Amino acid sequence: MAIALQLTQIKFSYGETPVLDIPQMQVEKGEVVFLFGPSGSGKSTLLELFAGILKPQAGDLIVEGQNLAKMNLSELDHFRAENIGYIFQSFNLIPYLSVIENIKLPFLFQKNAVDENELNDLIDRLGLKNFVHRPVSQLSVGQQQRVAVARALLKKPQVILADEPTSALDYDHRENFLKILFKLCREHKITVLFVSHDRSIEKLFDRAIHLPEINHAISQSAEVL
Repeated sequence: MAIALQLTQIKFSYGETPVLDIPQMQVEKGEVVFLFGPSGSGKSTLLELFAGILKPQAGDLIVEGQNLAKMNLSELDHFRAENIGYIFQSFNLIPYLSVIENIKLPFLFQKNAVDENELNDLIDRLGLKNFVHRPVSQLSVGQQQRVAVARALLKKPQVILADEPTSALDYDHRENFLKILFKLCREHKITVLFVSHDRSIEKLFDRAIHLPEINHAISQSAEVL
């Protein structure tokens, strides 16, 4: 099986504070992986490294065969736009824009045209057909979450990175949302790295990674304290 995400000897610090020190980690192409750990264990920072938002101070960071640690900022921006879909905890939607405008927003900054057939299929399958012209501020949290998913999937990314996007939902809505997301991703062989505190949803994933077990920076910080 091909490897979608791989870390080797990654180190990242904020100032003098080590946040990540990971000797090895990898995720296979098409895997749906649950990443968990307590607050402060580096989960969101790790996602931002895989997204090319942050750069490590040391080590190799391979995403879809490309070493992000060796790229400059312009190259990272281009790679992210072409390969990464990011679903944020707060969804990062523009409240006064409509559903359809929010979904299409990333294409304002890309050369590729929107695939209208893919767009209509996503809207239909995510249950957004009756809301396409409604401002997202008028939607429920669950509906806003689906808008964020449609926006991430429309550009056909190789990897989806999700930072606790289900934290505001009850269990039944979380499970339903994840089943829809994973079905869409598996159809297109999209790799998913999903961060959450909520261990109750772990069984829905292919496997789980407990970040404190592979992140040596946590034990180092504990020793200093």
